[in-house]
Amino acid sequence: MNPTETVPTGNEPLVVVFERWATTRGLENSSVKQYRTMLSRSVAPYFGTRAIGAVGPSDIEEWVAWMAHERRYKPSTTRFRFSLLMSMFTWAMEHGMADSNPCKGVGLPASRARVHRDQRAEVHVPHAEVVHSVIGAAPERYRGMFWLMAGCGLRLGEAMGIGRDRVHFKDGTLTVDRQVACDGDTGSGKYGRMRLRHIKWREEGDRGRQVPLPEVVALAVRRHLKEYETWGPEELLFSNVTGTGLLYPYYWYSRIWKPALAGAGVDYFKPHSFRHFYAASLVSQGVPVTEVSAWLGHSSVSFTERYYGDLMPDAPDRARLAIDGALGLVRPADGTPMARLFGVA
Repeated sequence: MNPTETVPTGNEPLVVVFERWATTRGLENSSVKQYRTMLSRSVAPYFGTRAIGAVGPSDIEEWVAWMAHERRYKPSTTRFRFSLLMSMFTWAMEHGMADSNPCKGVGLPASRARVHRDQRAEVHVPHAEVVHSVIGAAPERYRGMFWLMAGCGLRLGEAMGIGRDRVHFKDGTLTVDRQVACDGDTGSGKYGRMRLRHIKWREEGDRGRQVPLPEVVALAVRRHLKEYETWGPEELLFSNVTGTGLLYPYYWYSRIWKPALAGAGVDYFKPHSFRHFYAASLVSQGVPVTEVSAWLGHSSVSFTERYYGDLMPDAPDRARLAIDGALGLVRPADGTPMARLFGVA
């Protein structure tokens, strides 16, 4: 076909439009990588070469059922991939590639509230004894990373991206504004090269977030700096085992994380559980969820509440005391029962 010719609305294959939606909007490489994974695993295997205009609501309903029953995706995964396809159709309509959005009105296998409950149930919070055991079993060269994740709530990539100038011992704070990610351009159109970039969901130039640096973590970092050199112009605390490059996640999982779990004698759980431990520890001790959300770098406070809201067992007691105090219900000095004051004794 002549390059100057246009394809009639709805005639392009859905997978072609999806690829264009994923790669031509200036998205972060990590998002492009994620969307291409969805394309190869969930979109192309089902829709094949079908034209985007030939896909109707019934096809979307069958696709959702296919993801749930054939692929056995969790409800949260199914909803997320459905939402992306809906966004793609909206974009296609705006650019004249589709006449309608067949995702509208399609029912999903679980309500949003149910999905939130399922997501919260999936959160694994290890006990403090387990955290200490795993840290103690970790290789000394990388033990500081374990402390940063459990004691400052850093994601794995963020811990890998911490440089000497991001640690402020005098102020007792940590600047989190970079991460190591496997989404660098390899030159082949795919994203898999390691690189140090700005943190998740942040724009270039953003100052990142300031996180409290507990003394126990500060001591671990000081010990690390005393015994090991930093690496590269950014003075990263943690490099690969030879000290010549970035630490690869696959090496971390196979040679550092899993052996530490085995050495501690505990069943496998993800490193992200250390981040859950951090959040749960703060919330359960009454630290305001707004502050916890900011230190975690969450996109919204509601996101934090969704995961950790049930970890505040004393919240009802604090609420009762607050309202009693606000309404002036102070127990009489003579010991008169409160109920008698209201005539209900």
